[in-house]
Amino acid sequence: MSEERFCICSCEHCGEHIEFPASGVGTRVACPHCGAETVLTEVQERPAEKLDQISAAELKEALAGTVTRRRISVFYQAGLVLVALFMILLPVAYLAFVALVAYCTYWYAVHARVLLTSLSGGFYLFFLKAILYVGPLIAGGIAVFFMFKPILARTPKRAEPLELNPAQHPRLYQFIAHISDLLRVRMPGRIYLTCDLNASAGFRSGWLSFLGSDLVMNIGLPLVAGQNTRQFAAVVAHELGHCTQGLAMRLGYIINRIDGWFLRVVYERDTWDESFEEWAGSIGDSRLAFIPACAGVAIWVSRGVLAGLMFAGHAVSCFLARQMEFHADACAAGVAGSQGLESLLIRLREQNVLEQLAYDGLNQIWQKKHQMPDSVPDFLDQLEQRLPADFHEQARLTLLNEKAGLFATHPTAAQRIQKARQRTEPGIFGIEKPARALFNDFAGTAKSASPGRYVAPGATSTAGQATRTGTVCSPS
Repeated sequence: MSEERFCICSCEHCGEHIEFPASGVGTRVACPHCGAETVLTEVQERPAEKLDQISAAELKEALAGTVTRRRISVFYQAGLVLVALFMILLPVAYLAFVALVAYCTYWYAVHARVLLTSLSGGFYLFFLKAILYVGPLIAGGIAVFFMFKPILARTPKRAEPLELNPAQHPRLYQFIAHISDLLRVRMPGRIYLTCDLNASAGFRSGWLSFLGSDLVMNIGLPLVAGQNTRQFAAVVAHELGHCTQGLAMRLGYIINRIDGWFLRVVYERDTWDESFEEWAGSIGDSRLAFIPACAGVAIWVSRGVLAGLMFAGHAVSCFLARQMEFHADACAAGVAGSQGLESLLIRLREQNVLEQLAYDGLNQIWQKKHQMPDSVPDFLDQLEQRLPADFHEQARLTLLNEKAGLFATHPTAAQRIQKARQRTEPGIFGIEKPARALFNDFAGTAKSASPGRYVAPGATSTAGQATRTGTVCSPS
């Protein structure tokens, strides 16, 4: 009697693996992980993981050649200088506003003392005048503190991503090294693997690397899982393309850091904000409520000023960011060809729509079961296999309705595709094997990186410590 064969499938809801006897194929059961009903289906092992391996010689031959250096015009670099100066002036303007509020508080303290010079009218009137004098002083002090607090605000700690070990994945490391040579860019000192549908490149140590060329790169494993090697070559070339122009990259770094600081301090709240709200709500005496009311108005005005400066700087920086994307796309087209870049942009739209569908479901699973799949890339891949046949066509149709607004950091995919077609670049790299074949063990790597994707309920990790100089994907 032959031994019974066992199969492995994934739950339709949580994505966890279920092992079962082959005789159970087609049976509807309760998932042992999330409890939801799922159908047992036999999942065939990916042929890409066995047959579509890429040798070192094959990579070297496919990436042999030269790529024309893409230069940024002098006028554009002059525009970057002006925008960088404008962005630097925004924090200076805010400091001047803080100083103005502090001076107004001091002026009131000096000139409003007349309220306390007379005791006529009785105790209650004197008590009221004391509140009118002391209240604005306390409120002004609180307002100055809350306006000065964002200047000292630090970036919150992020979950550490998984660092690439070149000894474990030599083909991926070789792949990135060859593209770096083609674009005449220093090889990133560190490469991090994340579970974001994104990729980025930037300075390794922030301001400490600003004057050097110490770079770091982040690669989202969901990108790799759903793309072929030609599309992924366009991703890597696009990110490294942001690093080909030293001055523009550094000016862009200054602009992005200040822009990101404004975004964070306007919308981010901390324990000091919570303590102030609790204190304001705990005052029962209506006469004393005048003090937190004054402070609240001052804080509201200060945040309004911050928001105004943020929107002004963000609109200008986003315009320049969209132009930088076209330059990085030119580098990607030089490596993967215009057709490869167009294929990437279409595939990215499909992946973005897929990610939105996946995380809507993941949020529901987390709220109900507090469970997450052990591999985010595999979960996305399995979800895509279960979607209707017209999913890809519907996702591509959304390209036609997309518009780049004032605060869009990227041009629309349709605009980028149009530019790619105008270039008619043949490219160098044309291999279209699954990109996961660049890894020795993609499935195991994805599982190792996925726990870092979930920092806390409802929170996710970032794409690493690098400052983003530009991303292939539009922000979700």
